[in-house]
Amino acid sequence: MIVAARAMVSVQFNDKYNSRGRSTSNERQRRARRSFGNGKHATSDGSVVKAGNSNSFDGNDCAMRRRILLSFGEGIVEMNRIRECWYYADAAVEDKRSLTYKLQNRTMFKKEVFNKEKPAKQMYPDFLLGEWATTIKFTNFEFPSDSLIDRRELERSVTTPGFQKLSIAYLPDVGVEVMKYRTRFVHDGGDDGVVDDRACVEDRGFNLREIFNAYLDDETAVASVDYDSSKNPNRTTVTLRRGAANNAERIELFTNARASEQKGGITFIAAETVRQVSLGYSVDFNTARVINYDYEMVWEYTPLRDDKIAFTVEDSRDEIARCNFVDAKLTTIGYLQSDDAMRATAKAGSNGSAPIPSLFDAGKAAYAPAVIYQHSVIMERVGCVP
Repeated sequence: MIVAARAMVSVQFNDKYNSRGRSTSNERQRRARRSFGNGKHATSDGSVVKAGNSNSFDGNDCAMRRRILLSFGEGIVEMNRIRECWYYADAAVEDKRSLTYKLQNRTMFKKEVFNKEKPAKQMYPDFLLGEWATTIKFTNFEFPSDSLIDRRELERSVTTPGFQKLSIAYLPDVGVEVMKYRTRFVHDGGDDGVVDDRACVEDRGFNLREIFNAYLDDETAVASVDYDSSKNPNRTTVTLRRGAANNAERIELFTNARASEQKGGITFIAAETVRQVSLGYSVDFNTARVINYDYEMVWEYTPLRDDKIAFTVEDSRDEIARCNFVDAKLTTIGYLQSDDAMRATAKAGSNGSAPIPSLFDAGKAAYAPAVIYQHSVIMERVGCVP
């Protein structure tokens, strides 16, 4: 009953998929891309997870280092390093920090703002390599923090993600029942320019262009997408053709956090916390209209056989990598800005006076999930790996 990893870690692939650590060193990144299964731990439900931080080494390495250090009595600083290393193998089974747990208990999602290090680029399993015809369907929404956030104030807020068009870049119009577009995943060129045939990353420029053009029903809506994962994987700029949309002319995306983990040995889960800054036209001369949005997207990818039945851990890696269908789920969690959280938690006085803000409640509401959207996605392969 021991599965997940310690707080503030990135859970990586099991031995069916390529893995890459969070190391800032190019050599460690190359080594991580070539390694399979370091620091894995099997769970009671068949899933295999790996926790990663800036120090990438496996459970056997940790055990050996621990024995050596205990034998020779080296300093407390090195022992702290070993204590961290132990978590590659063991942690509590129902870790409330894991994505799987949060998806089952959605009020556990919290807005992440500050990080000790910049998020590394997200690596994906190689069954996603290629181009896909993607069909996304809106399935549900909920307000998980009604006990804390006043629904009427929430609905008035223009900074609530999803309440206005283009307020969530990957879902420009959240409530559209069905939408179709192309998505693509490609080989990672690596920060040092060395291409790894197994390493897979999102072609973010292609995907965002396809998504915006589809939702705006205009093949020329996107003028450009500026994104270079080798230089900065945490910033994307989408520039729309002038007049293509009313709510924004340029959209800046800043990634504040990423996490990923394995579920059931097959399903891959990836999460990204985003600050979106939308710049558009203003009624004031020479002044842009600027609106900030904070949200988190959690994707669950499950490869399917041609009969639409999910693969199992007994299937070979090559079979899974050649899959023609992927079943996915997208959960999007929207958060309030601090001033909107203040208004949404204000309470009227006992004598019927005007609502009085509560700093304590506003502080909680600013980091609590205000609204959650759910979409189901079917991806059908239409192109070979670029």
